[in-house]
Amino acid sequence: MKDTNAIEKALKQKSEKELDNVVDTFINNLEVKIRGEYNSSNYYDFKAPNGNTSFHVMGTEQLRNVLKKMLYSAHIEAMVEVKSKELIKKLELV
Repeated sequence: MKDTNAIEKALKQKSEKELDNVVDTFINNLEVKIRGEYNSSNYYDFKAPNGNTSFHVMGTEQLRNVLKKMLYSAHIEAMVEVKSKELIKKLELV
C-alpha cells in the first residue's frame, strides 16, 4: 500500500508542477507585457460574481500563490485521475 500512496503522491506533485508552469508563464507575461509596458498597478481585487465575497492581493507573488491554490483546488484531482489511468494503461494493467 505504501507504493500506491507513493505513486499517487508523485502524480500529484507532477500535476502541481504542471500547474505551477501555467501560473509562472502567466505571471511572467503579466509582469513583462502588462506591468512592464504600461507601468500599471501591482495590486489585484477579486470579487465573486454575486458580489458577496471579495479580497485584495498586493504584488505578483501573492497573486501567484492565490492562483496556484485556486488551480490546485479546481484541477489536481482530475489531473491525478487522468495521469493514473494513463499510467495503468502504460503498465498494461487493464
